[in-house]
Amino acid sequence: MNAPSSIAVRSRIFPGRLADPAVHRSSETRLPKDKRSITVIFPAFNEALNIRRAIQQSIEAMSPRFSSFELLIINDGSRDNTGSIAEELASKYPEITVLHNERNMGLGETLYRGFQCAKGELVIQNAMDYPLDLRDLDKLLPVLGEADVVVAVRKAYAGYTPYRKLTSKVNRAILRLLFNPKLRDYNYTQLFKRKVLEAARPGSRSTVFIAPEIIIRAHELGFRIKEVEVDYHPRIAGEATSGKPKVILRSVRDMFAFWIKRSLTARHYLQRYSTLRSRKAKSLIAGLDR
Repeated sequence: MNAPSSIAVRSRIFPGRLADPAVHRSSETRLPKDKRSITVIFPAFNEALNIRRAIQQSIEAMSPRFSSFELLIINDGSRDNTGSIAEELASKYPEITVLHNERNMGLGETLYRGFQCAKGELVIQNAMDYPLDLRDLDKLLPVLGEADVVVAVRKAYAGYTPYRKLTSKVNRAILRLLFNPKLRDYNYTQLFKRKVLEAARPGSRSTVFIAPEIIIRAHELGFRIKEVEVDYHPRIAGEATSGKPKVILRSVRDMFAFWIKRSLTARHYLQRYSTLRSRKAKSLIAGLDR
């Protein structure tokens, strides 16, 4: 699928630098920096109230932890001044790459584009309301010694309405029922090694199913997957869109279409295997009768 038209301000990873050394504890700055490059994807739709705070916090978290990092902001056709603020921030911090969707494509399409355009050896997604404190990468990174995908599991669903808690619980239950691996969380965030994203390309572009599909495909391809509990930080400004009924319905449609296709493919191969076994058995019997 062709990526939507865009303007890219920067497209390489720059050495990480400390935005404001005074805000860091000395214990953090003394830790050795990770030598791997990393991209943090930030989809952004009408996030003018959050973008400055989120990016500043990200710079402060990433600078003492990585020698090389990229903050990839994808302005998804925002109607407010999210795009211009992103450009302003990119002119201040060379670690920032900005892409613009000419029209609103939705979170799923935007995430897919981010996965394709990210330059880092490691890739993780976050949101402009900053639900994942990037300092919690300290919990995720050590697991990469025994995993190719680290799935962040929310300790609690702070700030969720009863409706969103219900839809999230039902979504997880269906995913566990239909697919492997059986995880506690599929839609918070995940830390990927680049090779996983290159191999496990999703067909879905829906908001709620694109990440689970990548995880499912990665599992089927034999990549190692581990879960790590981290805190979830609720939105304090702006409007969340991922829980809207039309978003959920599209994701459910994509989920079941994926399951049906997988089931039909598996049935086809089982029937073919059964036919081949039957022919081989008949051939052996015929040989014995001679």
